[in-house]
Amino acid sequence: MFHVRWLSLCLGVLLLASPAFGIPLADGKLFIHGYGHLSTGRTWENVYLGGNDELGLHDVGSTLLVRALPTEHLTLNTQFSFEKAPGEELELEVDYAFAEWAFSDKLRLRVGRNQLPLALYSEVYDVGTLRPFNALPQGTYGPTAIGVENYDGLGLTGRINLPGEWMLEYDAYGGFLDLKEPLGQDCDDALSDLCVVESQMAGGRLALWTPLEGLRFTTSGFVSRTPMETTPGEHTVMGVLGVGAEYLGEALWVRAEFFDLFSEEAKARTGYLEVAYFLTPHWQVAGRVEGSRSWAPTAVPESLLTYLRHREAAVGVNYWFNPHLVFKVSFHNVIGNRFAMPDPTGDVADLLNPEPHTRLVSLGSQFSF
Repeated sequence: MFHVRWLSLCLGVLLLASPAFGIPLADGKLFIHGYGHLSTGRTWENVYLGGNDELGLHDVGSTLLVRALPTEHLTLNTQFSFEKAPGEELELEVDYAFAEWAFSDKLRLRVGRNQLPLALYSEVYDVGTLRPFNALPQGTYGPTAIGVENYDGLGLTGRINLPGEWMLEYDAYGGFLDLKEPLGQDCDDALSDLCVVESQMAGGRLALWTPLEGLRFTTSGFVSRTPMETTPGEHTVMGVLGVGAEYLGEALWVRAEFFDLFSEEAKARTGYLEVAYFLTPHWQVAGRVEGSRSWAPTAVPESLLTYLRHREAAVGVNYWFNPHLVFKVSFHNVIGNRFAMPDPTGDVADLLNPEPHTRLVSLGSQFSF
């Protein structure tokens, strides 16, 4: 079936920067890749994933990745996105801009704004044709300090062939990243109701590919430290550690991840299980369960504890015209207000006593080349 070949090809390209797909130019020295999406949704009770009770808001975006190979060992990667979140203006953002020098398949050096090699979807955030739902699991990839897409600095990556058709991929990196934190009064840089805080960091990832095609296991994490504005010379230290597994077969896709975030000020745990199955080469059904829980550094009133919790069950049906274009519809049942919140323009009483139950119908289309 074409889907597993497409998935394997895309993952190999994005993880090791091999120019195997896209539009080739300049005698194979330049490749252009693109991804796009359009989605809308209707929610009941709260605002979630950009949807509200009017079915009028929509999320649209387009991403362009340009990869150049000026010499045998050097690869230059630049990816930028045009995004329009619900109710906001169209914005341009540089996702990646890094150079890679390949000493061999076992050792590659990257410098610049790099993809953060953390979770299973971290390096393919914008590629909707590699996942069964319009949106990624919010506890892992949403507006949290875990869901960081890139970092600025140096990285080492490579793959090592092991006996018995096993293979080990590794990443080690260090530099700076922008953490996502709740918006506060002293925030200097805000984005989409989140505070963006620049932090120093270092981390790594190991991925073990098994002899069974499409099956891999991962463990990854990073440690960051952020200067404290109130105490010069002191830092807030935070750590993220997680494990994951995925199987991408001819008809069956299975992904599962668990992450733990810990610091002196707060901690959080999140995990999900996602399963999708092709009934035919074009029709796919999918399901996902997810849970996320946070702990505040101070006591929280009972009525507001729901802002620290998130549980979700989702089912979806997709129609794939081919591996490059898919239409998706899904239903999400959410308990908790960690990510599904009351309308901020509504009554203050709703914010202080939120309805914890949210339902969402999501519609969308995604493409890639």
